[in-house]
Amino acid sequence: MHVQEDRLKEFVTAVLTRVGVTEDKARNAAEVLVFADSRGIESHGVSKLPIYVQRIKAGGINPAADPKIVSRTGGICRIDGENAMGPVAGHFGAETAVQNALENGIGLAAVGNSNHFGVTAYYSMKGLDRGIIGFAMSNANPTMAPWGGKKAMVGTSPLSIAVPTGNGLPLVVDMASSLVARGKILLAAQAGRELPQGWALDKEGRETRDPEAALQGLLSPMGGPKGSGLALIIDILCGVLSGSKWLTDVGHLYSGLDTPQRIGHVFGGIKIEAFMKVEEFYTIMNEYVHAVHDCPRAEGFDRIYMPGEIEYLKTLEAKAEGIKLSDAIRKDLETTAEELDLSLAAYA
Repeated sequence: MHVQEDRLKEFVTAVLTRVGVTEDKARNAAEVLVFADSRGIESHGVSKLPIYVQRIKAGGINPAADPKIVSRTGGICRIDGENAMGPVAGHFGAETAVQNALENGIGLAAVGNSNHFGVTAYYSMKGLDRGIIGFAMSNANPTMAPWGGKKAMVGTSPLSIAVPTGNGLPLVVDMASSLVARGKILLAAQAGRELPQGWALDKEGRETRDPEAALQGLLSPMGGPKGSGLALIIDILCGVLSGSKWLTDVGHLYSGLDTPQRIGHVFGGIKIEAFMKVEEFYTIMNEYVHAVHDCPRAEGFDRIYMPGEIEYLKTLEAKAEGIKLSDAIRKDLETTAEELDLSLAAYA
């Protein structure tokens, strides 16, 4: 099933307004979720809508929450997310960081008391068209053990950095500190697919390719102790500095639905004009991209991609053909819609 981006956003907005989210905030959330699908990241796209709705219904998310700045020092501020939907708190925090950067050269915003916020790249890319290099990170519910352990104590701690180039193709790193995001394990379980080697561990810390065993066990850190260390540092920056929960106190997305997750995020922006003329930066970046593209290719590689380039090409495809929804995701969305007296087919 293919759905055009705008129609899918309208569907998500309609669903969220039915459970008490104001239309402007519902549109913010729809923008974040559909953005992920348009980039081919279905694990963080509209597949998350049903659990967001369940958490709102159960009282774990406040649909009427209005995030607010609680302290400010120059271009740095701390925000209370007020237990809003993660995309709502994230949208407010990222935009605040961009505005801080435009006014001060560098801007930072730490958001506390939030929930799962979707795909991290959405937030790092918030100021690209305004000459801002952006970054975003978040802690998450525990799914990884510290290196050498077998108890889940820290989340996948995603990190994204986005750099504008002026030619439409931004450079975007968007990664979890685990080898893969937990959402990909969930999708594999829904589809009954075996996991690739090295993605996950069972509850005893042994490698497994069974997605169900992985969901009961642990995600493998990216690069072993390096990914583990990165996850812990991001957990400190996002959890501790924002006044949120950290390590095993961070709430799970799919359990304890009536309890706020208390996740923390950090957003930042760097104003290019504070260092050099934007046009000069863009000229250099175009040379930079060409130099990387022209690197001699190793055997088995037909093309060298810049970070985020594959996802950029996916967005062009999505604009032309619409967003493809897998059967599993379509069924989940149809069930959620029917419970709210809506129809997904009406938006197809």
